[in-house]
Amino acid sequence: MGSMLISRCSCGFESTILNIGGGRMNFKEVCEIPFYCDKCEMVISVPIRNEEGIKENNHCPKCRKPVKHYGEIRDDNFEEGVGYIFDWKIKEGKRYFLQDKPYYCPKCKKEEMRFDFMGCWD
Repeated sequence: MGSMLISRCSCGFESTILNIGGGRMNFKEVCEIPFYCDKCEMVISVPIRNEEGIKENNHCPKCRKPVKHYGEIRDDNFEEGVGYIFDWKIKEGKRYFLQDKPYYCPKCKKEEMRFDFMGCWD
């Protein structure tokens, strides 16, 4: 079951609800994570898996410019004392982590945006 997140910043920026992870029928094949487009000043969810594994080049659906992801993809282990808003097993030994901390806002360009959990989707 995936998570619904929303990103909000003190500058007033707010994303649409982001469906992150995957659903009951596709969780082994699909993993969407949050990305931002500086040009369009928006936060979106983009699938990062393909047939070969993890997709490297992701683009904004609006302007087609490269987008950058939030969080990190690393070995499948948790750090002690760190709060996570979301995590997802991508493949054997690899996991996506989104810490509960301030992130870069594509609107004001400051590290003041946070992700909030809104519920689950399937």
